[in-house]
Amino acid sequence: MRDRLHLVSGELLCVAALIATFAFAGCGAEQPDAGSPRATEETARPADAPDSSSPPNGESAEARGGAPTRSDASIDPKGRVIILGFDGVEPSIVESMMAAGELPNLAKIREGGTFKPLSTANPPQSPTAWSSFTTCKSPGNHGVYDFLRRTASNYLPGVGFGSAQHATLSADGSLQQPARFESIRKGDSFWLAADRQGARCKLLVVPFAFPAEDLSQGCMLCGLGVPDLRGTTSTFYSFSDEYTKEESVSGGIQFPLAFAGDTAKVTVPGARNPLVRRSSEPGAYTEAELTFTVDRDARAVEIALPSETVTVKEGEWTKWVEWTFEVTPKFTVNAISRFYVLQAGEHVKVYMACLQFDPRNPYMRMSTPPTYSGEIADRFGLYKTIGWIYDTHALRQDALMEDTFLEDAEQTMAFREKVALDELDRGEFDMLVAAWTATDRVAHLFWRFRDPKHPLYTEEGAKKYGRAVEDTYVRMDQIVGKVMERMQEDDLLMIMSDHGFHSFRTGFNVNTWLIRNGYLAVKGQIDAATAVNNEAYLQGYDWASSKAYSLGLGSIFLNLKGREGQGTVDPAEADALIEEIRQKLLAVTNPDTGENVFSAVYTRAEYKGVASEDAPDIQLGYAEGYQSTKDTVKGSAPAGLFEPNTDKWSGEHASSDVALTPGIFFSNRSIGDAEPHIVDLGVTALHYLGAEVPSDFEGKNLLAE
Repeated sequence: MRDRLHLVSGELLCVAALIATFAFAGCGAEQPDAGSPRATEETARPADAPDSSSPPNGESAEARGGAPTRSDASIDPKGRVIILGFDGVEPSIVESMMAAGELPNLAKIREGGTFKPLSTANPPQSPTAWSSFTTCKSPGNHGVYDFLRRTASNYLPGVGFGSAQHATLSADGSLQQPARFESIRKGDSFWLAADRQGARCKLLVVPFAFPAEDLSQGCMLCGLGVPDLRGTTSTFYSFSDEYTKEESVSGGIQFPLAFAGDTAKVTVPGARNPLVRRSSEPGAYTEAELTFTVDRDARAVEIALPSETVTVKEGEWTKWVEWTFEVTPKFTVNAISRFYVLQAGEHVKVYMACLQFDPRNPYMRMSTPPTYSGEIADRFGLYKTIGWIYDTHALRQDALMEDTFLEDAEQTMAFREKVALDELDRGEFDMLVAAWTATDRVAHLFWRFRDPKHPLYTEEGAKKYGRAVEDTYVRMDQIVGKVMERMQEDDLLMIMSDHGFHSFRTGFNVNTWLIRNGYLAVKGQIDAATAVNNEAYLQGYDWASSKAYSLGLGSIFLNLKGREGQGTVDPAEADALIEEIRQKLLAVTNPDTGENVFSAVYTRAEYKGVASEDAPDIQLGYAEGYQSTKDTVKGSAPAGLFEPNTDKWSGEHASSDVALTPGIFFSNRSIGDAEPHIVDLGVTALHYLGAEVPSDFEGKNLLAE
């Protein structure tokens, strides 16, 4: 039954999920399932195992309260360190809003301390930049360059920041080994360095700080990087009587509702069975039957689940629904989800959020101590545990609409604000780092309403949603203000974003350009002026006749002898070829506008360090308005060089010129003439705590006298 949903081979499923999430024109792309150990993240407890929400040593969660006590410490802090991270905040918008008096709390910090652009990692992608923040190292030393990475020996792509392994079950169906996530990032976090010296640290949903680290002094709740139950970034379910068949779409699965009277039944896939090797095989997923009963007069839908029945009106959310999937008699998996009714009249349309970890018994460890995620639920109730916390997939597929998305963004920001303020109020910490990502996600999806040059811009849309980005910045400022109210005199406060933002009006097909210029060849097509390749994941190319190729959001690699499996380029000729391609790319213009497509093009000389072997040979630095297409990201080459961006994913930064894409930096202390870089913040924090800075950290102390 499920075979038709699994459209991508198992080794590439998680890659396809990332392309669906981050690449241009995601509508209609194949959305994968958790089909292989490499592509999924699964764990659970045996049916007879103790409840993981039980506190250690009999101590109650209320008694522990997330407030660690300091051990014998070697640190000598000047005061506490508080770092607030807001993903993707654009400095130019912040400056204009402060000038208009719309960000009073940030303006107050600027007046008494510092506001400057924050230089970031190259490329300015979130996994790369946040890894630099975390490790205080450049990409050449931490090794995260893109959402995707290629395996040089066979040209196949993988996930750019790590891989997840399936849980292992014994022959009798009991849990043998929990699932685990293996990060490719090299280097310790600065909070782990602080913890080892006795500092009490609280880490709250710092992006790409996953898996959870074993802190002896503190607590950590993971955020971006935590998958859904299926092992994907986030797979939503959408149900409608207007769907004609069950099918995978970019980021989700659509289920038709065939009503008999007012009732329709649907079977949905649940937890993955690790005993079944491939996701397309029978029994690969547990299943659950849902029954939808519509009351068209009341405009409401009753949803009967295996565990309970909920009723929800049009335009409303259900409470969190709890699921239990029995994979085997000795292996059960818990999850949570919720529903939103878009239509309950002439037609019925219901959205279901992805199956997420139950924080009290998570499918994979997502906090330190492991019980901490459950303690948050004890304090505030069930909450989103998915790392990709805003369902951008669903909005792009019209499974959610703009107003609902923005309302959910506000509610989610408020929940994370509540957790952060509660941990501040509880005290007993030396360093607290908390992050929010709504500022980035809203910008990605609503930039089309603030850029009159964007293909999807309309005056009507601009009137309604033209300040959606600014509204998230106002919420950021309010959060900052509430934190300031709780600060102590000697506290060091730093506020940052990992990168800025740009409009994304036009996509550029990099592999097509490489073909047209004689650097890449397609099997069976000898005319470089017309050759195309619609195969994904770098399949279909004639490697024996190819010198260079592109995979990911802005990377070009040489087909290098001794490195690539079918390399053709002599290493002695590599630098000259890189410079030749670089110069030609810098000269590329859009024939419709005359604009340069690239503001800068960087080379592998940019990346030095212990992890430079995975660095791209060429890193693109797009000018305002341009990014790689979805086809480029997945390694394909369509006919045309340029495509208008007609996707709701209308703002971008991933492969913009890093020199034009700084984040923001605020501090309640003056940093004088220092020019802050994202690798500096952790070093500055360690200095303020009186801790030793590891010798391999690259940042500087911004408060050095």
